[in-house]
Amino acid sequence: MTETTSDPVRGARSELRRFIGVDLGGGRGKNTAVARLELGTGAGGRPRLTVAEAKVRHGQRGTGPVLDEPETEALFRDEVLVAYLERWVDDRTVVAIDAPLTLPPCIRCTLPCPTVPRCTVPVVQWMRRWAPKLRRYGRSDAGKPTITPYTQRATEILQQAVGIRPRETLGQGTGPLAARAAYLRRVLSPRLRLHDNLIEVHPRATIDRVFGSDIAQRARHGDDARVWATRKQVLVGLVEGIAFDYVWPELVVRNPHMFHAVLCAFTAFLWARHGYRGPADVEGSTPVRATADELTRAIDDFDTLWLEDGWVFVPPASARRR
Repeated sequence: MTETTSDPVRGARSELRRFIGVDLGGGRGKNTAVARLELGTGAGGRPRLTVAEAKVRHGQRGTGPVLDEPETEALFRDEVLVAYLERWVDDRTVVAIDAPLTLPPCIRCTLPCPTVPRCTVPVVQWMRRWAPKLRRYGRSDAGKPTITPYTQRATEILQQAVGIRPRETLGQGTGPLAARAAYLRRVLSPRLRLHDNLIEVHPRATIDRVFGSDIAQRARHGDDARVWATRKQVLVGLVEGIAFDYVWPELVVRNPHMFHAVLCAFTAFLWARHGYRGPADVEGSTPVRATADELTRAIDDFDTLWLEDGWVFVPPASARRR
């Protein structure tokens, strides 16, 4: 078993000991996976981070203890996923979900609409002001709008400015995920509270930020043997080192949803350990198009708007392995 070699979680989130990752799929549940990481104490009193579960359905050998599993439907459909989270979430737990946990500003808005160019909602004003500066590139369609606040959030604009590629909230194929995530948030409230013990993450961005774009690409594309080997490399090389109890690493690397669920949970651990702060985490990153000063001013101008608009937590540039 592997033990973490650095200090345990500190700061305001120092009491967190359980980190649950959810790679959310559609309502049928067949592409939804969960992973549960537990932070305990190993030999010599050193902190030990363990993958206690990683599964796409109940009852599968090598994905965690089976004796404690409830007698319920195998796949993580809504009722099963809710029951799982209600069972494991306590005051020392944070849940990280790979799906949009907030909707775009136009979808949330209840005011009469004056159209996007005339909108006075602060986050839409921010998008109008900063998107042209943060994303300066030629467009094949000169009439294409700079922003579409009915499909995207400000978090996507700001993170794209530093090379992070989050999925568009209501882009092609993500609408059903966003709708399911919104439903789950309502069902699990107030047990789960956004930015408190519930965070939005993106495992592909976590790999990219920690290991670099080449590793991130090889963990997704290529022949099976190379993809699995790269995923093993990622698991072995995670910053803290992870132990596997009742979970077979070979199953994790062969199933992309289980692999992403583990990365979601690990991102939650990093969020707690290092005190990720939201937009301030991209400070110090190298902008793709904008100047460093423009990026800083855009972050400052975003202020507390992200608390309602949402944020995708990924490791900062300083987390990159050298």
